[in-house]
Amino acid sequence: MDNPPTTCGVDVNRDCAAGGCIVSAITNYTQRVNDRRYTIAHRKESLEFLVHFIGDITQPLHDENKAVGGNQIPVLWGGNKTNLHATWDTQMVEKDAGGYGSAVIAAFANKLITAIDSGAYASQKASWISCSNIQTASACALAWAQDANKINCGYVLKMDETNQELSGTYYTGAKPYIELQIAKAGYRLGGWINNLAAAA
Repeated sequence: MDNPPTTCGVDVNRDCAAGGCIVSAITNYTQRVNDRRYTIAHRKESLEFLVHFIGDITQPLHDENKAVGGNQIPVLWGGNKTNLHATWDTQMVEKDAGGYGSAVIAAFANKLITAIDSGAYASQKASWISCSNIQTASACALAWAQDANKINCGYVLKMDETNQELSGTYYTGAKPYIELQIAKAGYRLGGWINNLAAAA
């Protein structure tokens, strides 16, 4: 296993053995989406899982074994007890977006789309889909997991945040990573679905 903040990395043979992992899930569901041996309902469900997992793989703690991806690291958010994984999955994203609900999420998405199209991410976006061949889904998913996992050493698990309040300084430092990773997820997902449609 890797040992953040000292060492970070994802190794399929080491990290994806018993029961599979997010890398094998993306590989599996990518194959199933266009496999005509399955029913339309099954293929639709496979696409729904794929959308979920391509989003998840960019969240750094979904690519980390330490403390079960941060689920076993107790922290505080606004004085309430939670865990590190939940703060990255939900609380920090909602704070960054300005809440939750369709209108809020649409505005947040539009902000990221602008950054991708003509803003801070415009020069980076090509590198996000440098691996986009659905025939090599395992290699692409592994590359995406390794990319996100580096953030665990660089920020997420750099300091011991056990029982610390994360809604202040920690959140402020995390915000650029949150926005970057969500932008990557959306851009990769769009490209992946386009490639699946082209191969159908």
